[in-house]
Amino acid sequence: MTPNAREMSESRHEQIPRLLTALAIVVGTTNVLTKPSQQQSYVQGAIEAITDATVAVVIPHSLVALWRVINICAAFDVIIIAQAANTGLTGGSTPNGDYDRPLVVISMQLLGGVHLLNDAAELIALPAATLQQLESTLAPLGREPHSVLGSSCVGASVIGGICNSSGGMLVQRGPAYTEMALFARRNASGAFELINHLGLDLGSHPEEILENLQAGTFNENLNSTNSKACTNHRYQHKVRDCEAETPARFNNDPNGLYEASGSAGKVIVFAVRVATFAKPKREQTFYISTNDADTFTTLRQQWLKSELKLPVLAEYMHKDYNNITMHYGRDTCLSMRLLTANKIGSLYRMQAKIGYYLDKWHLPKTLPDRILQMTSRFMPPSLPATLTTQALSYNYHLIIKVADGFVNDFDNGINKNSDKDSNKTDGENIAAAQDFLQNYLQQYQGTLHVCTELESQSLLIFRSAATAAMFRYHNLNQDKFGELLSTDIALPRNAVDWDETLPEHLQKQVSKTFYLGHFFCHVMHQDYLLKPKTNAKQFKDELLVFYDQRHIEYPAEHNVGHVYPAKTELHYFYKKLDPTNSLNPGIGQTEKWKNWQSSPIKEKLNDEYY
Repeated sequence: MTPNAREMSESRHEQIPRLLTALAIVVGTTNVLTKPSQQQSYVQGAIEAITDATVAVVIPHSLVALWRVINICAAFDVIIIAQAANTGLTGGSTPNGDYDRPLVVISMQLLGGVHLLNDAAELIALPAATLQQLESTLAPLGREPHSVLGSSCVGASVIGGICNSSGGMLVQRGPAYTEMALFARRNASGAFELINHLGLDLGSHPEEILENLQAGTFNENLNSTNSKACTNHRYQHKVRDCEAETPARFNNDPNGLYEASGSAGKVIVFAVRVATFAKPKREQTFYISTNDADTFTTLRQQWLKSELKLPVLAEYMHKDYNNITMHYGRDTCLSMRLLTANKIGSLYRMQAKIGYYLDKWHLPKTLPDRILQMTSRFMPPSLPATLTTQALSYNYHLIIKVADGFVNDFDNGINKNSDKDSNKTDGENIAAAQDFLQNYLQQYQGTLHVCTELESQSLLIFRSAATAAMFRYHNLNQDKFGELLSTDIALPRNAVDWDETLPEHLQKQVSKTFYLGHFFCHVMHQDYLLKPKTNAKQFKDELLVFYDQRHIEYPAEHNVGHVYPAKTELHYFYKKLDPTNSLNPGIGQTEKWKNWQSSPIKEKLNDEYY
């Protein structure tokens, strides 16, 4: 170590106590977590992310406190990782590896809140507002949010979805997106600037703006004609073009990057303005199964090219995924039926804390999973008997939900439906879809089950529990397998090879494969249980080459996190947002060093971008 480096290290060591004191003055000592046991559920996510750089987890109680915290961090030149719900699957909001500066994780968990605008056609979501909170707020008003309960997590935040361009199950709405946000950007000189693009007059000074925002003291109709979009209104047209050679949606898509949207923690987002959608008057779920993959290939193409309205969702699951979810997802299905999202999130945090102590005491980290799996034998089945037989009798399965009672303008005057989607009047969509499916399956191999409301709820919970079941299955069978490699990919819209056949050199390294996905969007989630002693990194590198050969984009909707490399457009976007590289450095496997040192991208930053 050179003298200069040693002096720098000593200086930082002396600064950390002063940093912690300054943070505690703002948020209170109980909300500055410095013990590893306290930090565990915040610094550990879905992927293993070992680091000793985290000096504190800070939990602000107000937006003003958050503003003060980030300015303290800037003054001490420490790294900030902003975290909403920590439900991601690629480590996008947790520390990972080595850093050149001390690091503070800021948890937004106390900063919930929703403000309705324009008769609930739009809303303002604060940092900790969850999809479930939006659903419960909007349901009595006959509205619903952009996204619903997803496949990977419970308790996901609205802003987390926006920052990560999350997609989800809903065919008509596309990735989470808005051009209207209030956020703090750290400029090239290292200072934070508060940028208000909500279309609301909240005041002139940062703390005044944030106080008014949190309290909801503003004119709800002000600037309601703002030309900026608060949803992706082009997606319906895009997803119908099933002859296109490009995917419908993926994280590296430059068309989905705008300020907070796709920012992945490179700015501090205080609020977003997003559209809501009219809740349909009636919904119907169909469960379709076949042993012929081409049956689903043609079904998708014919539906998207027809006059039928786009379905609410069209979820694919392979038989093998059905099997493990039935056996390893019983407790997850039961908890999702009985508990609120907040309670489930608390259970996950408790499990993370238990995991910390198990590791500390040199006990098996799989112990909680083993106990839950044993007790799940006494829990109700994951699916009703009426669906279980069908789920295990065929290889390929689609859950298709359609709806009646949508308004023709796709709700708020901004998001116009295509002519195809406005032709069907109230009451006709479900009948037309059922006629189509019945006639179609008379010509092709397969079976159709028209679900009751209870069966529909069970199927969607079953689909949402699948990822947790996969992790449980791998955890409890580690003696049989090597590593678990999970990918989410976006197939070209014209692809017919969605039922993947791996090349021989890859297949011989895999014990089992499990596939599910958002079928009409052509977004697939693919899990590979590798054989013991298989080199996971080498396998992944070879797999991504195989994806590239098929013109597949990745990731599709879970963002790059620390798992995938950010492509050039996304890399440059990060640099424009965060010129000092002080916010979530290393995301997308980019440089972690201050001021983007050793960066291969030399484009001049345009500080007038905003």
